[in-house]
Amino acid sequence: MKYVIANDGTVSASVAENSYVFGKNHPSYDKLVAYLKNGNVEYFEASYDVISRIQTFCEGYVSCNNSKLTWDGIPMPEMFTDRILDMIQEGFPFEPMLNFLDNLSQNPSDQSIVELFDFMDNKHMPITADGCFLAYKAVDSNFKDLWSHSFDNSIGSTPEVPRDKVDSNRDRGCSNGLHVGAIDYAASYGGVDIDGSDPDSGGSGGVGGNQIVICKVNPRDVVSVPTCSRFQKLRCCKYEVVSLFQDKFETSVHMTKNEVEYVKQEARPDEWRREVAVKLGRVKEVLDKVNKYATV
Repeated sequence: MKYVIANDGTVSASVAENSYVFGKNHPSYDKLVAYLKNGNVEYFEASYDVISRIQTFCEGYVSCNNSKLTWDGIPMPEMFTDRILDMIQEGFPFEPMLNFLDNLSQNPSDQSIVELFDFMDNKHMPITADGCFLAYKAVDSNFKDLWSHSFDNSIGSTPEVPRDKVDSNRDRGCSNGLHVGAIDYAASYGGVDIDGSDPDSGGSGGVGGNQIVICKVNPRDVVSVPTCSRFQKLRCCKYEVVSLFQDKFETSVHMTKNEVEYVKQEARPDEWRREVAVKLGRVKEVLDKVNKYATV
């Protein structure tokens, strides 16, 4: 692999006897440059043709212009774009991202919507077929929360508190609300050695028998993402405990084979496309409004 990067960022490359030229407007520009530097031919070729793959993957609903994905002309937030590109690479259908959008648009707080984007930038938290997302929580040996030891977090339970009792101020780190987090935060908080290499943590478990469970959270139930932990923990009013932690999730979506096949066969009327546009428009307005105030 040979390549040259011009002053304006334009890349000219020769890969596997094929010539490529692309600029910063390519939606996978950063990934392509990284693959060139790492000598990863397979990933480079797959990522280079991402525009046509997006059109095929999203069946014409999503367009790509100037490195931005749009739905009916409405720009999709960067997190959606990055996640969709990962979903293409991993072979998932795009409906889970749209279901996530549906749930997100139902969150009554504009600020909560914006803060959730900070949280979802963390790794190892896939979205589900129904548009929720999976996160981690440290609990004690009896599946009680580590703060009050009063909430049951056994598998299948659904802890819930009134939304107005959850602290919405992200500048307060330790406060009222149900908490879930990214894997590094949950492991650190519970003193759980997820790699099984710390003899003081009790093997694959944690100090005092602490353990980690997987929680399913609906975006509409998110209240705040505190800044104190580098956006690695989240306060919400409800979640479902779905399983005991076994290993970190490595894909952008968590779906069963049956769910994938069902989605492929599901009909999509024009009304569905218009509904997605309305919901995306609402989320885009929220993000634009908050970003405008942040730069004033």
